[in-house]
Amino acid sequence: MSDAGRRAIAEYWDAAAAAFDEEPDHGLREEPVRAAWLRRVRGWVPGGAADVLDVGCGTGSLSLLLAADGHRVTGLDLAPRMVGRARAKLVAAGLTARFLVADASAPPVGDGSFDVLLSRHLLWTLPEPERALRAWVRLLRPGGRLVLVEGRWREA
Repeated sequence: MSDAGRRAIAEYWDAAAAAFDEEPDHGLREEPVRAAWLRRVRGWVPGGAADVLDVGCGTGSLSLLLAADGHRVTGLDLAPRMVGRARAKLVAAGLTARFLVADASAPPVGDGSFDVLLSRHLLWTLPEPERALRAWVRLLRPGGRLVLVEGRWREA
């Protein structure tokens, strides 16, 4: 993707950042929604402290659940305002995580660095999803898990 394309995508999501968490499935503000996501996350991410990469982390709602559950989280998003909100969310909760502003198609982290790579509602937005999937698999340690939460967003 061109630099202009990346900038346009980052600008789009930056513009959405302020209101992003108002959607029930984004901000996970309501207890029943948050509890349902926590059950799901616990089913996908092994117990104990795992190294987790939350690709397309947005405002960090799943990063927050993972960090609160004792995992070492790295969140990554192309939109700086999304990452800023994610950082603030974890700081407010007294939790730590590392956040990067970067292209999800080629995360700037080392191969074999993560036990779990989680991507929620992102793959459909990528211009070359197959390329991203190949890159993501390389980031996993042996026996690691690739967790994709997707929908059919381009269809009515």
